[in-house]
Amino acid sequence: MLKTSYCRFLYMLTLMHFCQCSYDYDRVGETYYFIGTGYSDKNIFDWFDARQSCRENDGELVSVVTPDQMLQLQNYILAGGYANGSTFGTSGHSYDSEHPFKWEALDQRLIYTKWLPGEEPPADCNLSLQLVDSELYMIRSWGYDQFYICEYTTPWRHIQAFLRQWKFHLIIVFLILTIVFSPLLKGRTKDASNNLK
Repeated sequence: MLKTSYCRFLYMLTLMHFCQCSYDYDRVGETYYFIGTGYSDKNIFDWFDARQSCRENDGELVSVVTPDQMLQLQNYILAGGYANGSTFGTSGHSYDSEHPFKWEALDQRLIYTKWLPGEEPPADCNLSLQLVDSELYMIRSWGYDQFYICEYTTPWRHIQAFLRQWKFHLIIVFLILTIVFSPLLKGRTKDASNNLK
């Protein structure tokens, strides 16, 4: 009886963990998005807050990697009735990238770009999207956008992101070195114990 109750309790905890996402993501093409309210006169909300908010809800700030994705986002934003001039936070920035800009959520440099004419930013700033005359463009920002776009991420995408991190590569190198040098260390330990006898 106690064992059954314990198993039910663990089951409920597991279920609660998987149901904790509070955002209502919208399907746009093959991806799911959510647009959250960011910075306003009443709410100080920066890029770090937006990133944390997305991560707490099984997402990441959006990374725009193709023209098709930009067009889908543009249509999604227009369908949502957002005003001309609205800005949207993304995962793009130039703070710690070897290349001018990278998508932090993907840990990769920008390949596709669509800058607002005359707007390609200098180093050390964020990359946002802005709706200008019903068209979506990339702009420079300081991380205080009116809105932010979360992109739903699957567990497999989290694993892929981890596999690209330097920490993962360090762990692999450590494991390889352990496997290679383990027999050598065992041989020395046996020699030392034989010398003691």
